[in-house]
Amino acid sequence: MNTFSRASLLLLLALAGSCQSNNDAATVAADLNSSNPAVVEQARRVQLLEGQIKQQEAVIEAEKTKLEAMQQQLAGVRQTLEGVKKEDRAAQ
Repeated sequence: MNTFSRASLLLLLALAGSCQSNNDAATVAADLNSSNPAVVEQARRVQLLEGQIKQQEAVIEAEKTKLEAMQQQLAGVRQTLEGVKKEDRAAQ
């Protein structure tokens, strides 16, 4: 999949997820005000897990960015190595 179509797909998924997330958030908010303690407890658990998932997703995205930077650095170092080897061969 090329970069453009991948980015488009990610954007569409994010938009779809945010619409669903807004509806879910409203439902959870209403459930937190329920007169049924069991409903309130489960709504709190949902809220807690959603927060943990968002945090983990942020960590994953940061690690992906870090990995991409390291891959780019590796590619640059490999190119430098090839250049040094060529200079060495030319000098001999």
